Amino acid sequence: MNSSPNQPGALQPLTALDALRVCQVIDSLNENTGGPVPAVVNLTEGLVQDGVQSYVVTQDYPNWGTQVQPQGAQCYSYPGNSVMKYMGTPNAKFYKTLRYLAESEINLIHNHGIWLFINRCARYVATANQLPLVISPRGTLEPWVFERNFYKKWLTWHLFEQQNLRHAALFHATSALELNAIRRLGFTQPIALIPDGVNLPDLATVPGRDILIQAFPELANKRWLLFMSRLHPKKGIDTLLIAWQRLATEFVDWHLIIAGPDENTYKTQLVKLVNECGLEQRVTFTGMLKGDRKAAALGNADLFVLPTHSENFGIVIAESLAYEVPVVTTQEAPWSELNTHNCGWWVKDALDTLIDALTEGLRLSESQRQTMGSRGRQLIADKYTWQAVVHQMVAAYEWATRGGNPPNCIIFEKGKGCNLPQALLEADNA
Repeated sequence: MNSSPNQPGALQPLTALDALRVCQVIDSLNENTGGPVPAVVNLTEGLVQDGVQSYVVTQDYPNWGTQVQPQGAQCYSYPGNSVMKYMGTPNAKFYKTLRYLAESEINLIHNHGIWLFINRCARYVATANQLPLVISPRGTLEPWVFERNFYKKWLTWHLFEQQNLRHAALFHATSALELNAIRRLGFTQPIALIPDGVNLPDLATVPGRDILIQAFPELANKRWLLFMSRLHPKKGIDTLLIAWQRLATEFVDWHLIIAGPDENTYKTQLVKLVNECGLEQRVTFTGMLKGDRKAAALGNADLFVLPTHSENFGIVIAESLAYEVPVVTTQEAPWSELNTHNCGWWVKDALDTLIDALTEGLRLSESQRQTMGSRGRQLIADKYTWQAVVHQMVAAYEWATRGGNPPNCIIFEKGKGCNLPQALLEADNA
């Protein structure tokens, strides 16, 4: 990655003929941080392919795995450490680079995530240079998340986060659940309701089961119940393990795979619970799966489960459906389409309802599972490919920078004015 930008020059007023020049701001693109990393990388690469001049400013935390680099974008990354990761404080060059880009190169800043001083930098720079600021909360405004580390968030909220959000020209929400979370806090700016996307896999080239069985022999001759996400309390893994304890004796030919990076040593608590439940021979922790191993897990799973307590989108749900795997998840994830398209189960966030849904899913015949899986893949093909997502995002960016008629993805709060820069409002009304 580059370490310093070009020297700033005079940014010319944006005209209808100017190409979009967009900077994505995100705390980390290290693969083990999970969360929005794949979405931001895929969005950036999609924008590049769509002709949008793209920049990324981020920090590198080596303890959190390899940093993913969006192809075709101009990326500026600066070293961070554990204290900076916890506090969300930027390297001094981070702010300097972002300021230079805003003065000389870009005409819109898209900030991903909140609660961090890095996000405050994005707001300062956008405001100082009169650039539209797009904010993607990425699930960080959901009530469950809001209540975690409450006192730290309360202090951050009053110090700067409220002001950051008030200066957004446009919010980006990946689901109606996230849109409602933004509105509940009283923000009236327009919201671009655009889901994250997935790349449809070629099912004819899915790696075989042996790739995982070689590493985890206990998976041989078993049907796979797959969980794949960060190991974090909000994902409901403890509830899943208790449910699995009640079901394991009936479904002896099934094995629970828990795949994902460990966050803050939460795996230690989960392993202890596995032992207390007597599930040592029925559960496998694989760690984070990448490349062929990830494809093998998704492509050969018989049922996917994500019993989350809070989810702004749930990209792994879309990925599972793309691999024709039926999904069980909670109503804390925005996936009511599992029920309406009959490709999974969307249930209340409770132990009993999770057990009931898993029981139905585990009892499916192979033909029933394939039928549900085909419906799920069709849903993704129709609505959630990256190509469709990027086209919507470009339309939102164009409107935020130029005004004019809003695209269909823009949602206004009835009776409330939008918060686009005054010059754009005047141009729109001319």
